[in-house]
Formats: sequence, structure tokens, C-alpha cells
Amino acid sequence: MKKILFLLIPIFVSMILVSCNQKNEELKPSIVPLPNSVHVENGEFIITQQTMLIYDDELENAENVVEYLNGYLSKSAGFKIKTDKSMKAGGSYIHLKYDPNILHEEGYSLVVDTEGITISSSSSQGIFYGVQTLLQLLPAQVYSQEKTDFTLSVPFIKVEDEPRFKWRGMHLDVGRHYFDVEFIKKYIDYIAMHKMNTFHWHLTEDQGWRIEIKKYPKLTEIGSIRKETMGDGKPVSGFYTQEEVKEIVEYASKRFVTVVPEIEMPGHSMAALAAYPEYSCTGGPFEVETIWGVHEDVYCAGKEETFKFMEDIVSEVVELFPGAYFHIGGDESPKARWEKCDDCQARIKNEGLKDEHELQSYFIQRMEKFLNSKGKKLIGWDEILEGGIAPEATVMSWRGVAGGIAAAKSEHYVVMSPNSHCYFDYYQGQPENEPVAIGGFLPLSRVYDYEPIPEELAPEQYKYILGAQANVWTEYMKTSEQVEYMLIPRISAIAEVCWTNKELKNINSFQQRMSKQFKRYEALGVNYAKSAFNVAITNSFNDSTKTLSVKLVAEVSNLDIYYTLDGTEPTMNSKKYTEPLKISENGVLKAVSYSGERKMSIVTEAKFKVHKAFGKKVTLSNPYTQKYSAGGNFALVNGLYGPLTYSKGWQGYQEVDLEAIIDLEESTEINSISSNFIQKMSSWVFMPVYVEYSFSNDGKEFSNTIRLKNDLSPRIGEVTIKQFFEKFENINARYIKIFAKNLEKCPEWHQGAGGKAWLFIDKITVD
Repeated sequence: MKKILFLLIPIFVSMILVSCNQKNEELKPSIVPLPNSVHVENGEFIITQQTMLIYDDELENAENVVEYLNGYLSKSAGFKIKTDKSMKAGGSYIHLKYDPNILHEEGYSLVVDTEGITISSSSSQGIFYGVQTLLQLLPAQVYSQEKTDFTLSVPFIKVEDEPRFKWRGMHLDVGRHYFDVEFIKKYIDYIAMHKMNTFHWHLTEDQGWRIEIKKYPKLTEIGSIRKETMGDGKPVSGFYTQEEVKEIVEYASKRFVTVVPEIEMPGHSMAALAAYPEYSCTGGPFEVETIWGVHEDVYCAGKEETFKFMEDIVSEVVELFPGAYFHIGGDESPKARWEKCDDCQARIKNEGLKDEHELQSYFIQRMEKFLNSKGKKLIGWDEILEGGIAPEATVMSWRGVAGGIAAAKSEHYVVMSPNSHCYFDYYQGQPENEPVAIGGFLPLSRVYDYEPIPEELAPEQYKYILGAQANVWTEYMKTSEQVEYMLIPRISAIAEVCWTNKELKNINSFQQRMSKQFKRYEALGVNYAKSAFNVAITNSFNDSTKTLSVKLVAEVSNLDIYYTLDGTEPTMNSKKYTEPLKISENGVLKAVSYSGERKMSIVTEAKFKVHKAFGKKVTLSNPYTQKYSAGGNFALVNGLYGPLTYSKGWQGYQEVDLEAIIDLEESTEINSISSNFIQKMSSWVFMPVYVEYSFSNDGKEFSNTIRLKNDLSPRIGEVTIKQFFEKFENINARYIKIFAKNLEKCPEWHQGAGGKAWLFIDKITVD
């Protein structure tokens, strides 16, 4: 799972008045996140080398804002704006103005008119966000990392703006994979350019300890290195020295981003226990974990030495991070070791605790007191609610919204981060067209749809929702390029969720504004995901006509979609999609999107197989899990093959067997039958133990049973699809029974040993 100048005094300025009709597109403000109030007027202001910049003395650290703005201009336009301390008449200027009447410390106003550009705020942070808006009003080339030829034109405009939420966060897991200092700075830049203000830095995990602790050097000497990942034989290592941490924190502060460190406790601690096994319940030995999942060995809550160890670590870490919050994790901490540990059981008895859940609460509350003594506030994942929440703790709600609701109702502050809308390790497009991800499906539009204040809260409880955060867990992200791909453009959607007033949000407006935002990403050289341009192929089965109705849609609006049904590559000369397609025969559908004459997407495809069981009635003995319905019973015989991921197009069964009976409506000659299953061991998805096919003409007595045993090892870590196929002669039947035996429990060697195993089926094909 798991867990922020100086009046441009002129020599000469060029300003040009133009009509809205002449430059209609250029004058449309494509600002992300959308401000509270925007009013565009006719005309534009041109920034030149003669434009001067001044900022008011009352704005602390405004030099950082000047440096930030000039960083973009020097790279893209080839010059920096000069600064001056005085306002001289007749000049072209940008004025960063102190205005005590703007009460929200992150709020600002921006006015562009014939006289110049004025950005006003009561703080440098507000000025900084005004500069972000100014950059977005300029041509996208301003984001270029090398000099290019363009005019620094800004439309005449008035903007009044402030954020909806205080906490606007992005998380990054460096425990699973280490990313160097330069990329961490780049990640902070992405946070800042989207007017977000919090960087949640997940520094420790079962698979790696990434921060130097001088009192305990083995944490990095041993804990930062794992020998391999999921059996690939490739070592992974890396950590941040305390000097590097200071450098990153300072870099973030200049962009008004607060860095919140996370040191996991009491679970997700295998890397630390590999270095110092004496702080476990069993004493080890351990190694830095090489597979994903939840692991039973955690810090021992019964030993006083454990708390001394944790307090020593926290004491070093808090000195590096000046922000108010310290994240302690607190999630996915199994109690199996505590249940059998004499020290932990003694602690439960001596402290008058009810059970191991209250022991975890004791652990968290004790660490909160220590953090409070260091001037820090504790924040943790929603599991810290279990057994009783620490008195002043803030909850980060990830397992849906229930934890956040419970915390807010008990008058605890909350950061909403539900995996349903905020987990950027989930697929963002059709999985068959995406890099391998952990699972799930979270397209750009679904992120945008999120509302952080749950309906279950009363108005007086809204104040406890500090804001929202998206999380980037990196199990399947080995490189910084992969992180960028999973982060962008979804960060634009979560930024608008956090910043823009609820009543102003509109998905159509957002999609239109994203067209310009994509150009900014391109100028910046970001490896952003093009998934929103890709054509999604969705389907529904019409039982009365026995046809499959297929829709083609892209998330980005105003695109033209072209398709073929014969497997050839679609172009602008192919058929243009205008209405749902009716599929009633075998074929390969391929689709692509265009904007004008520019190809915008990769080619997506779907294979269809119209067979003897196509669209026939399917009766199931055991229910599938609603989250993985794949569209219902007909999904098993709709002829559309699923992708290389169980999260889309596959029907899921947990801990129960699959038993399906297909009614062919009349006795039919059957020559072959096949069914497809998928395995992803790390997600507890396994092949069936065996598959049986049997046949009947009355639907009651079945015979000619054929059993196909699975020969694929459950230890195979890669996503694998297996077809259970059998060919035969002289079978005539109306009914076919398909039985697939679920493994039911994860194997003993598996990280989820004893947990409920999943069985996923795609299609049943009868010929």
C-alpha cells in the first residue's frame, strides 16, 4: 500500500492591443489549477529585456521568487529580468507587490494591463503562486529548457485566487527504488509548478532504508541494499546522506514546498531489522526484503530498547526537516509476532492493554509524545486509528475514505488520500497499452472527479479535512522516467482537486485547458503519459440482437478517432468513429486518435472471437467479486479478449471456485473448448489448480468430464496468461459446465501466506 522583485523599470516596452477575434485561442486562459476568478480583456503585454522587476521590502524571501522566474526566462528566452528598487515613470515593469488586504497567506491577485504586470499578496508564497499563473499565461515555450524564438506575450487579465485546501501533497516512495538527488529536486519542481505545497518523502521500507542515521550506520550499510527484486537477480541500493537531505529541504523551501519525512513503524521495517535484528521479536536473522507485500516481522513493542532505537532515529531526522509534521507510517503491521512474543505480551499485561491492536496504539501514542517533545506533529496512515488514536495525531486516509470520516468525526485532522482516486501507481490507461503497474485503474478523469470532503461529514466537521494527497508507490517504477510517466499528467488533476473551489470544477473545462498543459510538458521535456489521448475500447452485450456494442472514446476532448476492423493500421484515411460499433463476427479492431492532422495516440486494439457460445446464457454457482465483474456473466462469452492485467476485462473470484454453466440453447456439435486465466503472484492472483469441462443435454446430468491440470508454477513473478484448451470429437451437448479450482489460500512461502487467493478468468471459447 501504502504512505509543499523588483519593479521592471523600463527603457522601452512594447504593448500591442489586439481583438479577441484575431487572437481568440491565445487569449483563452488555460490555467491549471483553475483560479477562483479570471477576467480576460482585449490586448496583451510583452515582456522584453527592457522590462524591469521590483518587489516590496515587506515580502520576505521574495528573492527566491525572482530567482525562480528568471530561471525559466534565462533558459527559454535567453535573458533575465533586471531588478530595481524604485518605480520610475514610463517604464515597462513587473511589480511583486505586498498587499496586507489579501488575508489568505497563499492567495494572490494578478493584473496585466497597459502599464505592466502586478502580482499582489500578503506573502512571498502567494506571490510565488501568482508567478506560476503568469508563466502559464505566457506561451508554452517559456517552459523550454533551451533558448527558443518566441514572444513573451501576456494577455490583459485580472485574476483573484487562493487555494481551497491547506494540504496539497505529493508522495514519493524511495524505499522500493532509489532516485538520485537531482530527480528529487525535479520532483519538487513538478509539485511547485502545480501550486502544490507538500512533498511526502517515504524514506524507509521493507525493501530499503534510504536516509543516513549517524548513530546507526548499519541502517544504510546493510539496510539500503537488497540483493534482488522479485527474483530478478539485480541488486538495488542507494541512500541520502544528511547533507543531501539538507540540500533537498533547502531547495524545496525556495519553492514553498514543505518536506514531510516518513520513517515507517512498527511495520514495513525489514530493512532496519536486517541491520539491527535485536529490535525484533525473534532476533532474526533477517535480510532486506526482496519481494513486495506485507511481512510479519516488525519492531518489537515489548522491548524498551526498541523505543530507544526509534527515538534516536527520530532525533536525528527531525533536525533535518523544519516542517511541522513527521509521518510514522503505521500501516499494514501484522500482529503475529507480537502474539507469540513474551516481551510484547508482558507489555500488554503491564500497561493494561486489551490486545495487540491496543499495543500498536500504545506504540504510536508513545512515539507521538516523543515527537511532540521535539516540536513535531505526528501523522500516520489510517491504521493508527486501530486500538485508539493518539491524542493529537493527524490521519492520512488511504484505505478508502472511512478512516478519514472516523478521524474527522472524532475531531482529528485528516489528509485524504484514498487509493480509489489518489494512487498513481495504478494504471492510467487501458493496461494492455501501459507499462506494467501494480494493478487498479485510475485514469486522469477519475482523479479529477475526487471530492476530498466526504458527504458523511457535517459542515462543522469540514475544517478537519486539511486537504488531499496523491501517492506514488514505486514497486514497478525502476527509473525516474517511469515515475514521471505515472505522475504526469495526473498531478494536474489532483492539483485542481486541492486548489480549485468545488463549484468551479468542470471536467470539460479541465480537458480543454489540458491541451495547453500538454504543450508545457512537452516544452519542459517531461516523459508524461499520453494515455489520455489513447482510444479506450469499451463494450456491452445486447442479448436481444446477440451483438457486441463497442464504444471508442479518448479522455481528451476534441479528438477525432479513426478505426479499422480487419487488423490493418488505422490512419486519417480509415473510417471515422461516429457511433458505437456492432460486432457480430470475428475480427481485430484497431483505433487511433488525431488532432487535426497530428496523430495523438498509439494504436489500441481488441480481438473479437464469435464462437458457438458467443452471447449465450451463463449461470454461475459462486459469485464473482463486484469490483472485478468485467461486465457480468456475459463477459465470459462476449468474445472480447482481456489484456495482460487482471484489473480490466477479467472476472475475479476470491477464495471460491469458478463454476459456470453455458446454455447453447440447443444440442450442438462441440469440437474444442478453452478458457483463459491470469497469474500475478505478487498480487495474490494464481492459476487454478485444475480446470474441468463437462457436458449435458438436460442441464442436470453432466458427463464426458475432461480435467486439465495446471502446470505453471505459482512462484512465477511475471504476469502470465494461460489458456486451458482441449480439442475433441463426437461431443454433442446443449450445456457445458466449466469448473476451475481456486488455490483458495496463498502458499506458505508467499508473503501473504494463508491469505485469500484470487482466481481470474477472461474468456470461455467454444468451437
